[in-house]
Amino acid sequence: MFRQFALVAAFACVALAMPRPDAVPENFEDIPAEYKAMIPDEVAQHLKDVTPEEKAVLKELAKNYKDYKNEDEFLEAIKAKSPSLHEKAQKLHNLIKDKVEKLGTEARAFVKEVLADGRKIHAQYLAGEKPSLETLKTSAKTHIDAYKKLSDEAKTQFKEQFPILTSVFQNDKIQALVDKYIN
Repeated sequence: MFRQFALVAAFACVALAMPRPDAVPENFEDIPAEYKAMIPDEVAQHLKDVTPEEKAVLKELAKNYKDYKNEDEFLEAIKAKSPSLHEKAQKLHNLIKDKVEKLGTEARAFVKEVLADGRKIHAQYLAGEKPSLETLKTSAKTHIDAYKKLSDEAKTQFKEQFPILTSVFQNDKIQALVDKYIN
């Protein structure tokens, strides 16, 4: 379940790095419109489809996120607690996995770094351990800088698989906000 949210969580670092109220949206409808536009349709649908009971399962399991060595272990834990949530998570997990597998070596390495960081941040949020604003700012800057260093070929591959997320990296307004609050 971590991987399917990991990209969104990592790129949300850009949004979360900006001064905002302390409340983290509990529901998709609570996410400000300007940030919803950054969420791919498949992920948005997944977020909308997760029931309050399934969210409770995620929060419970995320409290022990450090105990899971990989996504497969986490998915098995989800399956044991909520078969319906497991089905949703597996579907999104496979979608993102397929996209990552279509990338070349350089773009895949970049995405894996973003996924790892996003997985960590998302798990912390689910477990009620809100990362500091400084941590989010640093994460956002790290990923933006890494994107800028990618070869043109890797950027093209990334854009083909993750067009909305690519637009986040290329958005001048986001770049200006990140520069303003990080530098």
